Amino acid sequence: MTRDTETLTERAPSFDRDGRAAYRVASTDWNVSTTVVKAVTEVVGSDPLSGDCVLYDVVDPDALDRIFADRNGGVGQTTDRVVFELQGCRVEVHADGELLVYEPEDHEESTTSAVQSV
Repeated sequence: MTRDTETLTERAPSFDRDGRAAYRVASTDWNVSTTVVKAVTEVVGSDPLSGDCVLYDVVDPDALDRIFADRNGGVGQTTDRVVFELQGCRVEVHADGELLVYEPEDHEESTTSAVQSV
């Protein structure tokens, strides 16, 4: 079984917020942008190759990868997190490597976004 057919997300009820189910994303060798797209498509049940989930519509994938690049012995450039919406899912990328995806509020697919660094 390859990584592509394995489940990338795991339900994490302790992180649920505002009535939205939270999913913790497994660590991978992929860059952050690829991991985000695959995790979001898994949560919403779509095909990552369908073109429905376009990260560039909401955040620059190269910038996201650079922000969380493995530097200084595994420590990223920031101690913060980046939060944005993709396909209706709230995505939180933390500097410590944790990645959380919250299911869509209304379960409709959307690519509208508000990017926030906190």
